[in-house]
Amino acid sequence: MKKFCIIFISIITLIGCEKEPPTEPVLNIPPETHIFVEGLVDTVPARQVIHWWGNDPDGWVVGYYYNWDEGDTVFTTLTCDTFVLRAEDTVNFHTLTVWAEDNEGATDPTPAGLTIPVRNSPPTVYFKDKSLPKDTTLPVATFYLEAEDIDGNESVAGFYYRLDTDISRSFIPADIPYVTLRDITPGERTFYAWAVDESNALSDSISYTWWVEGIVSDILLVDDEPGAGARPFYRDIIESMGLTYNLWRVEDGLPYSPFDVDITINELGFNTIIWYTGDDICHLSDAQKPVERFLDDEKTLFLVSPSALNNLYFNVAIPSAFVYNYLGVDTSTLTEDYMDIVLPPGYVISRDTLVTGYPDSLMMSVPIISMFDAFETTEEAAALYRLPETGRWEGRPCVAVRHPAHNPNCVF
Repeated sequence: MKKFCIIFISIITLIGCEKEPPTEPVLNIPPETHIFVEGLVDTVPARQVIHWWGNDPDGWVVGYYYNWDEGDTVFTTLTCDTFVLRAEDTVNFHTLTVWAEDNEGATDPTPAGLTIPVRNSPPTVYFKDKSLPKDTTLPVATFYLEAEDIDGNESVAGFYYRLDTDISRSFIPADIPYVTLRDITPGERTFYAWAVDESNALSDSISYTWWVEGIVSDILLVDDEPGAGARPFYRDIIESMGLTYNLWRVEDGLPYSPFDVDITINELGFNTIIWYTGDDICHLSDAQKPVERFLDDEKTLFLVSPSALNNLYFNVAIPSAFVYNYLGVDTSTLTEDYMDIVLPPGYVISRDTLVTGYPDSLMMSVPIISMFDAFETTEEAAALYRLPETGRWEGRPCVAVRHPAHNPNCVF
């Protein structure tokens, strides 16, 4: 009995001495953050790739917070990113602060920081590819500018420019990277341009030199034929009438800028345009809207072109309404064997009997290959010259038309 009591007392004592469970939970250990930049030197370009990572001894990292120069804080799950840093002076210092967050929401109480000395690099400016005016223009020219900046193209603020006749430079913002010059002084001219960034760092200059013709007449002769074969013919006709004219050569294409095309046709004081083309190419279709504006202002167009209808009517998915509304052409049928329809030199084309005030006939001085075998006018137009009836085409196709029939301002 005595032995039993001793054992019982011992058990009670052991139970009473058992360690109580802890009342405080185990504290979460916050993560640690590290940061690294590739190739850090005394000063770096403004565009930088920066890496960071975190360690958590009792869990895992779910993301990172960071800010630049104690500015707005950003959360990310990335461990690297590319940043474009501003450099408002020659060298500017920027500080990146990053701190990790673990799976229990704890953040690094000692964030990682990195201070980067950034140098500002001036931008590079150049003319937009294939946009320069031709080597000879009338007194209007548009220049398109582009720029690159190692500190980020978004840091380009705009462009300064100056014509050699200007006293000072002018400025255009980066979102309007072109300038149209009007009323340019005739002669050899040089255009200069610079790019400037938000830190006012200026690029080296670029320049373009070309020749500007002055306005000498209200007649514009448009040379749209390769080579100079037809130019003396029209020059002699105009000069034989005691008239002067301005020559606009577009055989290699119209100016890149639609502003230059419209201003040349409509805002340089021309009241009459004589536009002649070659057999295959006609650039009138590229100037259709400015020409419509010209004719709507009741000015006069003489269009001499065996290829105009082909460019405006046949070689397009939707025929242009310009043919009907402004040239006065209603129907035209393409000739499949047109290469065989050659009108030799000396061929006589007769005036339509319903019109007066024009020569009775025209004699061809060079062969003509017709692209179509029938050409009839609209009701508002009047045929001027027709081919005679032969077995080579149906009826008497019209080869010249005026529109409108009364008080015309377009002869084609």
